[in-house]
Amino acid sequence: MNSITELFRNALGKHRFLLPRQVIVQGGIEATIPGRIDGSVKGDVRTEGLLIIGQQGSVRGNVYATDLVAYGKIYGDIYISNKAVISNVAYVKGDVNALVLEVKEGAVIEGAIRKSVAARQAPETDKPDEAAAPVGEKETPPPDEEVANWF
Repeated sequence: MNSITELFRNALGKHRFLLPRQVIVQGGIEATIPGRIDGSVKGDVRTEGLLIIGQQGSVRGNVYATDLVAYGKIYGDIYISNKAVISNVAYVKGDVNALVLEVKEGAVIEGAIRKSVAARQAPETDKPDEAAAPVGEKETPPPDEEVANWF
């Protein structure tokens, strides 16, 4: 019996969270530890370290993590600062932003793929109005500094 307990303890680690498939979370999850989601989350998920979305797991919200391994369903944008792995049984409906991306054959991604380490920030609303360009002159858009496409 002790060997089974130690097996689970070693598999999950002492400082990781587990959301079992029987659990539904209405709202976001913010954790400073890595974890695994086998249940359902209706809200954003923010973790530090590795986040695993199990085959029965689903997230209806944005996902923010250092690393991601997705086997389940994600309905929202993904922001990964290091490596994201989308397995052959995963379904993503949203944009994927990661420094390194591995997509297995059979995975479904309905959204844009970007090589980026910058998480999307809310637009600033209290910026002073800039002078409008004179009529007849075209404005040049600012360069996209931190986002680069793989294609």
